[in-house]
Amino acid sequence: GILISGPEVLEATRALDTVVFDKTGTVTTGVMDVVQIVAVRDDAVDQVLLRAGAVEDLAEHPVAQAIARRATAARGDTAHSVVLPSVTNFLATPGAGATAMLEGLQVVVGRPDWVAATVGDDSFAVPTPMRDLTATLVAVGWDGAVRGVLAVRDTVRPSSAQAIADLKALGLQPVLLSGDRDEVAREVAAQVGIDQVRSQVHPEDKVAAISQMQSAGGVVAMVGDGVNDAAALATADLGVAMGTGSDAAIAASDITLVRSDLAAVVTAVALSRVTLRVIKQNLGWAFGYNIAMVPLAAFGMITPMLAGAAMALSSVSVVVNSLRLNRLRLP
Repeated sequence: GILISGPEVLEATRALDTVVFDKTGTVTTGVMDVVQIVAVRDDAVDQVLLRAGAVEDLAEHPVAQAIARRATAARGDTAHSVVLPSVTNFLATPGAGATAMLEGLQVVVGRPDWVAATVGDDSFAVPTPMRDLTATLVAVGWDGAVRGVLAVRDTVRPSSAQAIADLKALGLQPVLLSGDRDEVAREVAAQVGIDQVRSQVHPEDKVAAISQMQSAGGVVAMVGDGVNDAAALATADLGVAMGTGSDAAIAASDITLVRSDLAAVVTAVALSRVTLRVIKQNLGWAFGYNIAMVPLAAFGMITPMLAGAAMALSSVSVVVNSLRLNRLRLP
């Protein structure tokens, strides 16, 4: 379940000391649900949800998909579906949100601060009932004002905590980089055992954070799944993409995990390191063997038949040593 782009990836794992994780869809399942909707002004909750869903239906992010899915389900159940209105001029801004024209209005959906700035609503504040929620908040606005806020939440992958513990056992330092609210990012980090957290970061901030770690002498791997992570994956010394992620993330990565499980990250690092060690053993044995045997053959101290048998034995020993990888027990 691991696709490695080339042999240079094996070398990159040797000096690795830091693994940076995206949150949504990487540490968490990425299967999100809308848990609360609040209309900020006089607009109906149904209208806020419908317009948000119409815009988000064209976006790829798990948060957007959750909102679109909820909007198409009348009264919150899937028995009576709703047809979303058509939008035009859709534009996604990585790490912020999306805009589109709907019924003659520019509807803006995304991070509350970005939505408020985009629609020009200087008086907007997150509704009191939502301030203490450990959930991702998405605002919806049009016609010069923020009209509503949706709370979206997902769950931590069952294997994430053990995977983080295994990475620490390999001597690697995990770091969580998330565009989400600080409360949400820290709660997820606490659940899986990550101590270093940077929240409310934009895609360019992720790139800057990784570059800063590299400038400090770190060798950094980045694990992500979305379009927002593509630049960070390309910047890192080793980019690891979840197989269920976006095409941009997969294209920018060095390793693709076919199964969306952080345990595969541990397996990829451990297997790469062991494979590199076996390659070096084989090279050392082959060079040493030939350095010892070639002079003996040159001076006639062994017969050609014996020299041929010895060369075959050298090749067999390299193959047998490599086959030990089949019996390797990985995390």
